[in-house]
Amino acid sequence: MKNMNFAAILGVAVLVAGLSACQTDKTQAPAASAATTTTTPAPAAPASPDGAAPAAPEWQAKAESMAATKIEWASDKYNFGSVPAGTTVTHKFKFKNTGTEPLVITRVKASCGCTTPNYSKDPIAPGEDGFIDVSFDSTGKNGMQTKTITVTGNFPEINKILQISGEVMKADVQ
Repeated sequence: MKNMNFAAILGVAVLVAGLSACQTDKTQAPAASAATTTTTPAPAAPASPDGAAPAAPEWQAKAESMAATKIEWASDKYNFGSVPAGTTVTHKFKFKNTGTEPLVITRVKASCGCTTPNYSKDPIAPGEDGFIDVSFDSTGKNGMQTKTITVTGNFPEINKILQISGEVMKADVQ
């Protein structure tokens, strides 16, 4: 009976942690900065039961199999300052293909359902510009917020982390 109670409590704790993942982020976010090269490698998939390495997701395999090109970001961070709760904040992250091969974005993933990305879906020729549009819905948020957008493509680091941050002010109660 104790094991069953412990399992029920653990299950509820995991559920609460998962549901609150998109809630208020009280960490301080740095102000917008010039282009940087901070990147995160693609997460490693767990090994299969037979010990063989699992296949990479299609979007990652596509990015890894293409000829790499270079990408230059105008900025990889955006601080929207302070906004009232319920405001939708938008920002366009711009980049340039500075390499010699077409640049292909294979995936753009936001860290939270409150953040929605849209991006250049056609290959970007060398010397041309592309974009990642981001919308952040502050409804139900309060305090400092930092959301990330992971961009995957055929550039040397494969994954690039973009960041949108700022403070959501509690809506006035009448």
